[in-house]
Amino acid sequence: MAKAKGKTVELISLQCSECKRRNYTTKKNRKNTQGKLEFMKYCRFDRKHTLHKEGKIK
Repeated sequence: MAKAKGKTVELISLQCSECKRRNYTTKKNRKNTQGKLEFMKYCRFDRKHTLHKEGKIK
């Protein structure tokens, strides 16, 4: 069996820029994407679309 060289896919959370809550989780391939992810996603606490930035899962 082949041994994995390293963990390239990492689980991250998306944090709302307005209310600072972590609303979404997603996977990120570190090999293909070096920068931080930013998405316009719906925040159910603010009840509108806001900017969500990448954060680590604790």
